[in-house]
Amino acid sequence: MNKNSRWTSLVCTLAISLALTACGAASSPSATNSTASQEPSNSSAAPASSWLEQAELDKTETTAELYEKAKQEGKVTVYSQSSRIKDVKASFEAEYPGIEVEAYDMSTNEMIEKITREQEAGLYNVDVVFIKDAGGTVSEELVTSGALHAYMPEDIVSKLAPGFEDSPGLPFYFSTRTIFYNTEAYSEAPVNNWWDLTDEKWKGKVVIDDPMLSADTMDLLVTMVAGSEDMAAAYKEKYGEEIVLNDTENAGYEFIKRLLANDPVFVQSSDDVVTAVGTAGQQNPPLGVTTSSKSRNIIDKGFKMQFVYDTAPKMSVAGTSYLYMADQASHTYAAKLLIRWMAGESDGTAEGFRPYNVLGSWSTRTDIKLTEQRPTSELNLWPYDGKFLYQNTQKVIDFILANK
Repeated sequence: MNKNSRWTSLVCTLAISLALTACGAASSPSATNSTASQEPSNSSAAPASSWLEQAELDKTETTAELYEKAKQEGKVTVYSQSSRIKDVKASFEAEYPGIEVEAYDMSTNEMIEKITREQEAGLYNVDVVFIKDAGGTVSEELVTSGALHAYMPEDIVSKLAPGFEDSPGLPFYFSTRTIFYNTEAYSEAPVNNWWDLTDEKWKGKVVIDDPMLSADTMDLLVTMVAGSEDMAAAYKEKYGEEIVLNDTENAGYEFIKRLLANDPVFVQSSDDVVTAVGTAGQQNPPLGVTTSSKSRNIIDKGFKMQFVYDTAPKMSVAGTSYLYMADQASHTYAAKLLIRWMAGESDGTAEGFRPYNVLGSWSTRTDIKLTEQRPTSELNLWPYDGKFLYQNTQKVIDFILANK
């Protein structure tokens, strides 16, 4: 497929992710239900201030206290960015009999639009939202407007690693968008610099989550624009000379332009990327850029792959996943219980965190670590700047479309 044809269907997705007003997004249930209720779950809801007072989101109750009240609610509804929510559903319902988890698995962009449309229509169908920041859209729009609220129980927040305490929601793990290579074809990483992906050697041989479909991939590219000085230094490190810009604003934009000119293969999902890179028996496999959490497929599917830790100028940017309470949630006690369960509970041992405690993902807590990978303190990452992303993502999208 040529580059032009790969981009012809992206206008609708662009409108969803930035304008939140075009191309309706349907949810994809990961549990037992096919669609969320389309009737207002609390048509006679109290004003927001009263609901917030009743929800007591600044209070830290014990699990036992929450469970007793949650049993009276009987259910909790969650919109999730991850299909692994089905595992959370199973463990939560086993731990807390009498409370049903109604779980819906959908993309970040779908969730943003769905929550926005529902609440504008007076529909408050969801209790818990499990989502990334998506170019700052969640923190700058949904949180600022009061569509989502932070629930930050002190006994969990006190375990967060430095830098996560002032998050817009409860952060419980992060992954990165980074470079994967096939370990059968290469005994060690064949690249160590983001600019390597623009070399002729890799022309047509870099498989990437389409940035128009993946908020995380777009976040990485926009962060490179923010870190343009770092990108310029990495260019000089690789080529031994200062970068010369070709009608671009800075080295971040120049990287994007040269990457696009090197004919990358844009695909619809991270599964497509790691399948292309990690399938065994390949003679000339491509490189891939996708989420580090797909490292779990090394064990789950026998893929022959590894991601690159030491990439100049930075490995990547942290894509943190957050848990929020939705405005006017009908099942606040069950929602608090579920959030605590997914965050690992106060001692970090709750089964709700287990599906996310995998290779290529890092807990935001100091008391949960995987020994099989580098600790958080040894990751060379750009900081996540939601405000910069929110203000500049549209500009980068326009640049990409102009240079496709």
